[in-house]
Amino acid sequence: MTGMTYNNSYDIAAVMLSVCCILYFALSKRIRHFKHTLYAMLCGCVLIGSLSNISAGAFAAAGHPIAANIAINLYFLVNVLTMCIFGLYIQCISGYLMNWHKKHYLFYSIPADITAVLIMSNIFLHFLFYYDADCNYIRGKAFLILHCLSAIYLVHTVVVLLKNVIFIQKRKIACLLSGLGVVVTGIIIQMLFRQLQIQLFTEAIMLTLMAIVFENASLEVDPDLNVYKRKEFLEYYKTACDLKREMTLIAVSLVNTEQLLSTLSGEEKAAAFRGVCEKITKHVSHHNVYAYSTEKYAVMLDRSNVKNYSIVENDLLIALEAMFNQSWSIGEKKVYFNALVTVIHLPDDVENVTLESVFHRGRNLDFTDSNMILRDHKDVDILRKRTRMLNAVRRACENQSFLVYYQPIWSVDTQSIVSAEALVRMDDPELGFIPPDEFISAAEEYGLISALGEIVLEKVCQFCAAYHPEQYGIEWIELNVSPYQLGDANIVQKFANLLQKYNVPVSFINLELTETVDVFRNGIFVDTLKQLREYGFTFSMDDYGTGYSNLANLMSNNYRTVKIDKSLLWKATDKAGLDFLMITVNQLKSIKLQVLQEGVETKEQLDIITSFGGNLIQGYYFSKPLPAGEFIAYCKRLAG
Repeated sequence: MTGMTYNNSYDIAAVMLSVCCILYFALSKRIRHFKHTLYAMLCGCVLIGSLSNISAGAFAAAGHPIAANIAINLYFLVNVLTMCIFGLYIQCISGYLMNWHKKHYLFYSIPADITAVLIMSNIFLHFLFYYDADCNYIRGKAFLILHCLSAIYLVHTVVVLLKNVIFIQKRKIACLLSGLGVVVTGIIIQMLFRQLQIQLFTEAIMLTLMAIVFENASLEVDPDLNVYKRKEFLEYYKTACDLKREMTLIAVSLVNTEQLLSTLSGEEKAAAFRGVCEKITKHVSHHNVYAYSTEKYAVMLDRSNVKNYSIVENDLLIALEAMFNQSWSIGEKKVYFNALVTVIHLPDDVENVTLESVFHRGRNLDFTDSNMILRDHKDVDILRKRTRMLNAVRRACENQSFLVYYQPIWSVDTQSIVSAEALVRMDDPELGFIPPDEFISAAEEYGLISALGEIVLEKVCQFCAAYHPEQYGIEWIELNVSPYQLGDANIVQKFANLLQKYNVPVSFINLELTETVDVFRNGIFVDTLKQLREYGFTFSMDDYGTGYSNLANLMSNNYRTVKIDKSLLWKATDKAGLDFLMITVNQLKSIKLQVLQEGVETKEQLDIITSFGGNLIQGYYFSKPLPAGEFIAYCKRLAG
């Protein structure tokens, strides 16, 4: 055995760093989570270990071997515990602890338990280390046992880290590897140069790095909603899916907030959304709630260790429904929220289901009976279908594989084909032919309609450049534009670029709009229409007679043509239906608008609409929608 003395200056630095980390942790406004508890324990271990080592040296210098022995035994016990807790922390952030049960923790604690027994025995037997009567520090031959026990945790931690590296963000991996490198270097230096007590200092440096990267509340918590941010949820959800953890996702999507909160200011709306999160966290632990967006929230619940979980889940859903059926006080104002709540059970329900589908709010939701609509795991097939549809639309956008067909438009005045409507079609390699109503609706709902619209316009421009349809009497092409496209501030420039690219005059493209109440209320839409008109585009009103359109709107927007919805023609089978159709045509002609009747399939229907004064006719009576080449061949035949 050899006597040694130590320089404890590095331990003093470790105390200062660990105190700073503890103060930072205590003052940060964070959502308490198990990993935060582990970090606080790590800070405490490093602080206690440093103070113990300093105290041991001080007692030894003062000639108190008993006190020095107690302090040094505490130092080594805390040292092994630090490695144990650090290993748990790494497993927590990697998601590895998700699959742990009580037996796993008991098994994991074995090296720490052995350390505790050895150190308690060492107090009396002095076979590991001790201060002799002259206060010289002595290491025994069995001292390496402690290093081996610490090494077990260190090696296990590294293995877990490498095994689960795909579940951890790159910046966090860089932090961990850098910190581990510093700590391992400190251990090696302390083993080679025993007078340098540098290990705890390197561990304190590791704590500082962890505070910046892992314990930074501003990176984790949404300051406005006071719940975890979207990126934290996405990371946690992906890990749970990859590990096939038995969990439940409860997705809460607020619906119709623009209308329901129209009386609130921006600050009041922010307070309202924060209030929703606060009330959700009263029913579940705060660390289980995440913000997917300002109006969409995720609740993640662990099913694996909960008895009678179905009862717990049902009680939570009942509480959420009661919460949304109550009014919310925002200052002196009272408002209501409509919510769509979707329940997904991991891992069974997540196959072929995207988070976009889970949080998708859809349309035409009926909140007559309750302010909350529930979609549970029984509705997963619907979500899967929506996911497949979304993926199909995305594929078509990426590959520009949409097809454009042309349906002729016949002029009563010239008795010839003068135009055509460009109709988009979709034939997916996996789903086959998809009805336009389905994929266009999906494109609108998932924000892909602008991309789809650009593809269609480009294909129309390519058609014009390749076939020159004006040679066969075609005066313009009708192009459908979704109201959702009008929300794109760059639509005018995008359309202009395509027309210039293929040298197609703007007068050859007539934009067909289906107006809804939202178009008239949204200033952005109105401004976009004005810019399109100023560039030279003309407009047709589509599906007249079914929406919110009125004569005042038609007059103010300078429409070129109004297309009467086919339902009005098809219902004109009795006097009431005929009278209504005739009045509609007369009203439109009274304000100098061309009347285009769609859905004409029989000679009788043709005679009816022409007798009422219809100008343009579209329908299967003349032709079904045709591919570009067949449409040109059709025009050639009619032209003789």
